[in-house]
Amino acid sequence: MMKILKKGVYYALALVMLSAAFSCEEDDELNIIRGLDFNIAELNAEGNEIGVIATTIPPDGRIEYTVDFGDPNSTEDVFQTSGPMVSYEYPEETATYRIEVTASLPGREDVSITRDYTVIFTVEEDPVDAPPIVGRWRLVPAAGAFGVGPGQGNVSWFSNSADDVVTRDCLFDDEYVINADGTFQNVLGGETWLEPWQGTDPEACGTPVFPHDGTQAATWSFSGGQLTLNGTGAFMGLSKVFNGGELTNPNDAPDSVTYIATISEDGLNMTLDIAVEGDGWWNFNFEKDAPPAPSGLEGTWRLAPEAGAFGVGPGQGNVSWFSSSADDVTTRDCLFDDEYVFGADGTFQNVLGSETWLEAWQGQDPEACGTPVFPHDGTASATYDYNASAGTLTIDGTGAFLGLAKVVNGAELANPADAVDSIEYIVELTDENTMIVDIAVAGDGWWRFKLVRDGAPANPLVGTWRFAPEAGAFGVGPGQGNVSWFSSSSDDVTTRDCLFDDDYIFNADGTFENALGSETWLEGWQGMDPEGCGAPVFPHDGTASATYDYDEGAGTVTIDGTGAFLGLSKVFNGGELTAPSGAVDSIEYIIEFEDADTMILDVAVAGDGWWRFKLVRQ
Repeated sequence: MMKILKKGVYYALALVMLSAAFSCEEDDELNIIRGLDFNIAELNAEGNEIGVIATTIPPDGRIEYTVDFGDPNSTEDVFQTSGPMVSYEYPEETATYRIEVTASLPGREDVSITRDYTVIFTVEEDPVDAPPIVGRWRLVPAAGAFGVGPGQGNVSWFSNSADDVVTRDCLFDDEYVINADGTFQNVLGGETWLEPWQGTDPEACGTPVFPHDGTQAATWSFSGGQLTLNGTGAFMGLSKVFNGGELTNPNDAPDSVTYIATISEDGLNMTLDIAVEGDGWWNFNFEKDAPPAPSGLEGTWRLAPEAGAFGVGPGQGNVSWFSSSADDVTTRDCLFDDEYVFGADGTFQNVLGSETWLEAWQGQDPEACGTPVFPHDGTASATYDYNASAGTLTIDGTGAFLGLAKVVNGAELANPADAVDSIEYIVELTDENTMIVDIAVAGDGWWRFKLVRDGAPANPLVGTWRFAPEAGAFGVGPGQGNVSWFSSSSDDVTTRDCLFDDDYIFNADGTFENALGSETWLEGWQGMDPEGCGAPVFPHDGTASATYDYDEGAGTVTIDGTGAFLGLSKVFNGGELTAPSGAVDSIEYIIEFEDADTMILDVAVAGDGWWRFKLVRQ
């Protein structure tokens, strides 16, 4: 097979090359020329490029062929060849032509053969791209991902907080899958957020309830800015919300729900609005093909290198039967260097190195450091499920564990062969990098483990920041650090309290969030005249999927994500916005730390103008 590149398109050509034996005798030569025939091949996708090859081609080239492609409007459609093939491109139209091939052999009369061939010209159209609504969607893992209020886009009655991303993690990991074939799926996993109308009071994570459990067949249609889901139990955002109301019983689920849909220009974000009863409107904000929301456990953990890192006793948190000593950090160093690795993709791994602590039940008596024993040797293919609201962590995978390999729910192993395939722990994060793990064994026994995360963030930005609650927290003037044109007053801390309580969150994984709550400060360019507190305006409402890049050497921090910002949303490099739709996708700030908990940000706008913001860590 050969490929021909013509006019930017590859055309596949498959030709069968036929040959015939010949002899030097005159009768054989006559038979060769009289047996003339030819094949026709289509060489391009449009159908107007044709190849002709004679089927009798002696290897010494003594027969010459003349090929006339029969185009009456061309004088360049006749070719001579001794083989194997000639090609011609006809006009871009459907038409029939008479192709003539003449064979010439010295000392013999020419032999000709003709054949009619119809060119069927076809314009190859570009494939139709899938509409931007097609994809796998999740709620944006940020404050304001969903809310409700007295009007479209108004979420003043209720709006989720940044904390809800963790406490309702079973909701934020739900997937809403809009397939190109017109089907729709709710992919909820083992748990989703349940409310009293579904039998869970108080509301909490739990097993999805039929028919809102993703088991029902569903389809979708999108037209005129409206997304319709057809299928009893199919929904996006919250299952209770339907056109004109909120469900009070799962049995009342409608067979169709229609949302007003707004999709971002890049097709990666979507806002859905739906009217319920009275003036009520729910608002949901989604991002496409996003990775699962961080669980808060991602990273590498080890036993805390201190006395009391692990122990056991007659009750949760009681370690009176046994508690590790400070000396154990050294004498059991092969245990204290064991790693418990939580992947962002939900995988879990025990990384034990060449040695770990072994006990008699593993064949080591007296107990001491030794080669890890299967299946508690880190070879398990394991995953984890962290339910922050329930305070539980489940490790799935035979031989995977936290703390001590022998400890399982309700017992302590007496033999490695008795390893279980799943262990559930009670977990409390006392801070970002410290985890307390409890598990009940036999009788009243409870083991407790204290784990610490490797490499506490060295990044000085990590954490939550707000405007400094003081005069001069922000201002602008004709030069970097000059705020002579305008500077906030001490009274602004109160009159603009909806601005001074806005959170700018730098996460250790490089993500950034604007957590604005139900209100922030709005100005004329956002539709608020005179300026005052009001519901955040998209895309500067905290729904942006954003990241940050801190360059310590250059003294800069760059916020990437359309609508993400520091200080005032209107300020960007080189100017100030006059409409929300003009939001940029990246802003670079000059940064200086006065101390570990105070940062100064500068950004140049138009002319000589420079804005300055002073933020303090919370």
